[in-house]
Parts: sequence; C-alpha cells; structure tokens
Amino acid sequence: MRIRALILGSLLLGSTYAEPVRDIIDQALSGLDVAASDVPYSRTIERIFIGRDKNNQPRTAVAYRKIESFKPITGVVIIDKTDSGYVLREAVFPDIDKIRNAKERKQVLTVLKQFKNIPFDPHAEKSAVDALSGATRYGIKTSGYLNYMARHLALQMENPPEWSKPN
Repeated sequence: MRIRALILGSLLLGSTYAEPVRDIIDQALSGLDVAASDVPYSRTIERIFIGRDKNNQPRTAVAYRKIESFKPITGVVIIDKTDSGYVLREAVFPDIDKIRNAKERKQVLTVLKQFKNIPFDPHAEKSAVDALSGATRYGIKTSGYLNYMARHLALQMENPPEWSKPN
C-alpha cells in the first residue's frame, strides 16, 4: 500500500486510535514516501510504517502497539537509519492521558526517558536500551516491547518486505 505521510491519519488508523497517535506518525514520517503494513502486522506489533527518501532508501520507520499498563496505552517507536547505523529516535505514549492518576502516569513516563536518541545494532544480542533499574513489572514489560519494536523496525529497513517496496 503506497501513501503519503500527510494522509496517514484518516486512511490508516481509523477511529480506533486517537488523534495524538496519528499526529506522532504523521510528524515522524513527514516528507517521506510512506508504505504501511497490514493490520495487524504481527502478534506483537499492530502496524509498521516505513518512510523512504527521494532516492527510495528507507530512512525512518514507525511501529505501534497497545501496551497494558495501569490502563491500556499505545506505545509508538520511531527509528532512523543514519550513515553510522540505526538510531532509536524516540518512544512515546501519545495517549498517556488515559492514565489519570498522576503518580501512575509519571511512573510509566519514566520508562521513556531512556528511549531517546539511542544508537543501536539490531544484530547485537542485546536490547537497544538495557533493563531499567527499579522498574515495575509494567516498566519491564513495556521496555521489552519497545526494544523489540525498535530492533524489528531496523531489520525490516535492512531487508524491506514486499509491501514496503516502491512500485
């Protein structure tokens, strides 16, 4: 499926996902030619988007999934392919406001602090972000999902699947 980043929101995410999730995806892939996977992409990833530059090279990829925390929230991972390798640009919870309790919300957001501008090797036998000290069971599980999505995105950019290749 070939699409432009500007129309991702209404065509791809439908009414299931809130405006903040669509905005994050649109912003991350702005200016790129975007291909989107089917829904669901897999058991652990709901959908993947791969953005290609004007030379048809994968430059940015985004994946998202629902994550069970104090309330179900959406985890979005954005990675970039640079000349020196892969960088986990950031992981975000665009719908974090679903968690109304400020203490619980703050606890969930602490996981994200380490998921920003992290170079990583998708072939290494370790996570992009190591285990979080003092993390709750939700934090450890969330960190695992975010690391998995980052690694999987990089591997998909390295060996692009058929659905993502230019026509």
